[in-house]
Amino acid sequence: MSTIQLAARLFQLQELDLELDRVNAELQSLQHALQGNYTLRKLGSEQVSAEQQWKASYQAQQDAEWQLEDLNARLREQEQRLARETAANTRDLQAVQLEVQQLQAQQARQEEALRELVDVTEALEETAQRKVNEVQKARDVWMQDNASQIVQQRELEIQSTNLQQRRVQLASLLESALIDRYTRMRRTKQGRAVSRVEQDACQWCRALLAPSELQQARVSVELQVCTNCGRILYYDQH
Repeated sequence: MSTIQLAARLFQLQELDLELDRVNAELQSLQHALQGNYTLRKLGSEQVSAEQQWKASYQAQQDAEWQLEDLNARLREQEQRLARETAANTRDLQAVQLEVQQLQAQQARQEEALRELVDVTEALEETAQRKVNEVQKARDVWMQDNASQIVQQRELEIQSTNLQQRRVQLASLLESALIDRYTRMRRTKQGRAVSRVEQDACQWCRALLAPSELQQARVSVELQVCTNCGRILYYDQH
């Protein structure tokens, strides 16, 4: 591949990169604007908080249910033992009776605590569901208000993907060392590593090229750079 062809490929790559930069910048700006809805963010935060509270209360309710099941099992065991005791074992009988009374008192307290937890959990679940509905309604309104911007965002995402694919294909035709050089120059030269030669001048800095420089740009075996701005010169033969 001649140096003119290399410069032409680099110039095409630069045109793709500049377009990709523009599309991505527009897409980023649009995404930032679409994410900036304060009401939607606030409702979303409230929904998360409500769901966390409901889940925590539901877990506490389950723990209370397990504790009550354990108390019920222990109480049944002591009641069965009490039924087996005889009057001859007065001391053991009294101990079992006391244990049964204590377990019954714990059972009553645990049942009351569980009822309270069930009420709280149900109320929190209703609140969480209400927040879900509020967020959905707010999102529907937001999407209606921003329908055109959402369509524009999708179009920009498609453009960005297509440009990236074209860039990969074009870059694959060039050596990696040349791509690295081009990339470094773009970082230091305002995104433009290649400048077209127009009317015997560097298009970027408008510096006139000497006849020898023009000749080198046309026939040299190495890529030529502008002696003024340092950019790779692309001499368009057409």
